[in-house]
Amino acid sequence: MRLRSSKLELKHIILTGFMGTGKSSVGKVLAARLQLPFIDTDEIVEALSQKSIAKIFAEEGEAEFRRRESRAIAQALKKPQAVIAVGGGAPCFRNNLEKIGKGGVPILLTARISTILQRLSADRSRPLLQEADKEEKIRALLAQRAPHYHRISWQLPTDGRTPEQIAEEILRLLPLEQSALRLNLGERSYPLYFQREGLGALPGLIRRHCPSERLIVVTNQVVARLYGKTLRRHLQAAFDLRLLILPDGEQTKNLKSAAKIYEKLVAWKADRKTPLLAFGGGVIGDLAGFAAATYLRGIPFVQIPTTLLAQVDSSIGGKTGVDLPAGKNLVGAFYQPRFVLIDESFLKTLSRRQLTCGMAEVIKYAAIFDAKLFRRLEDSMEGLLERPEAGIEPIIRRCCELKAWVVERDEKETLGLRAKLNFGHTVGHAVEALTRYKKFTHGEAIAMGMVFAARFSEGKTGFSSRELDRLQSLIARAGLPTELPKFPIFQYRRALIQDKKRVSSQIHFVYLNKIGKSAVLPTSLNQVLEFLYAARS
Repeated sequence: MRLRSSKLELKHIILTGFMGTGKSSVGKVLAARLQLPFIDTDEIVEALSQKSIAKIFAEEGEAEFRRRESRAIAQALKKPQAVIAVGGGAPCFRNNLEKIGKGGVPILLTARISTILQRLSADRSRPLLQEADKEEKIRALLAQRAPHYHRISWQLPTDGRTPEQIAEEILRLLPLEQSALRLNLGERSYPLYFQREGLGALPGLIRRHCPSERLIVVTNQVVARLYGKTLRRHLQAAFDLRLLILPDGEQTKNLKSAAKIYEKLVAWKADRKTPLLAFGGGVIGDLAGFAAATYLRGIPFVQIPTTLLAQVDSSIGGKTGVDLPAGKNLVGAFYQPRFVLIDESFLKTLSRRQLTCGMAEVIKYAAIFDAKLFRRLEDSMEGLLERPEAGIEPIIRRCCELKAWVVERDEKETLGLRAKLNFGHTVGHAVEALTRYKKFTHGEAIAMGMVFAARFSEGKTGFSSRELDRLQSLIARAGLPTELPKFPIFQYRRALIQDKKRVSSQIHFVYLNKIGKSAVLPTSLNQVLEFLYAARS
């Protein structure tokens, strides 16, 4: 495998990590494979100082070394694209980590303490390891640096692996990193990866984000039939792989299914480091995520969404949960995945109805946040549905960008911003409950709910009849229903009372001001029901 650096379009690849983790040896191999220069910032410090690092420490102290190291990093980052090795203490001082992050792709190499001791057993040149008890000193330094190391998302274990093997893994993952979208939530931050035919990248991504010998996958019968063999082929050699296959459909998203996952986790001896991978649509993602959030008070969780709806919405943002007979998602938790892998090639096996189901959520994002995206959908809806592989990826990515922007600012729906994502969901969830989740897909129910909310907006926010026609027309062109089923009003009342957004007799209802702009306003349940009654009449 040989890559030309120009194709990666990255400024720098920056390796850091504790002493003895292999920064220089891996960096030189990586630079040779990419046909890039290799720069070691320690060598720049020594060249500028005209003395060794050990002598700088001895004569001028660590603080002076760190000052010069920061200058060396800044100098290296100004050079043309290169592979740069940066000292393991550098991310902990001054604003080095911010500079590194802006200058390229930082990668933290890691190793167990026993591995570090073995690699450094004959090395007498390390100023920070001139102690009788080297193991205790390493342990103390790692604890001190841990908060800074934790901020580097790409962490790569090097134990038992050659520099060539580590460089090969970096090369495999670099294109993914180049296109990744990062959702920034502090310690709970994670990347969204976009990769066609992306299952081959899974072993490396799992080793990076949630290293474990055992891996448990939850999927449904349909996805297992279509992609189970391919998944096993990519994962079985790297992990002790266990697969739990559940029935397809919303009726699976309940506490009974969650209990089944718990039973398998116990039987398969899952511990707090065992990743649970959700491989399916929104139902599997919500259900497996809830199980991951609650088993042992939280185990690593990965989302591999296989439907359009899950790729643009439910796999992002950490909402997990199950349904109760009384309503949808009434039991759940906010629990973020370690990463999400979005592979548009899964969409080729979706039925037209499943594709239009996801398109309802795409229309929702455009209606509440992005008038330009809405116009793009108006121009290309039929083509997207006929040949999604020809133009859906940038639309998926735009929806993910919008969802990430919202979640970063209002992760747990406390400020009102994330509540906007519930546009169409208040009445849509009621329709799903009233039809026992059997007659309509989630997207079909939300489509009807969006039309209702847009009509309701006319008298509340001044949403124009012209824009209502545009929204209703786009939903219809997507093959989605626009008129609510004619249940008695008392049944709608009973279903709406279970809405999670209700506080006492008020619902936080999402209105449209215009295409691309929305608002959340407290609205009495009676007002919603009165308009519903009038609209049906």
